[in-house]
Amino acid sequence: FLMSRHGCEETRALFTRIQMLVVRSLLAVQKVMMQDRHSFELYGYDVMIDDGLKPWLIEVNASPSLSADTSADHALKVGLLDDMCDVVDMEKRLSGAEEQVGGFDLIYQGGPV
Repeated sequence: FLMSRHGCEETRALFTRIQMLVVRSLLAVQKVMMQDRHSFELYGYDVMIDDGLKPWLIEVNASPSLSADTSADHALKVGLLDDMCDVVDMEKRLSGAEEQVGGFDLIYQGGPV
């Protein structure tokens, strides 16, 4: 929908702005986040996009609901959990140099934003 309405370049720019919104929000609370290498957290971001393709952060959920009301919602959340397990890499199949795992892209690797 976005690409057909706004074009590829503007859609890519929007997703870059959303990625930076996520990174900056996590950096802002980095010191109070759980720092245990033996566990992980899944965050749910609610983002609204205005007519000018500006993303607005509505809220961040530390424990997003994984219940599903429809078959499409169920498929989305099962895919999310499958991708999340790929990122966690309990089988130790990843090298650590990947820029994409499952349906997720690496958007930050310790550098300045």
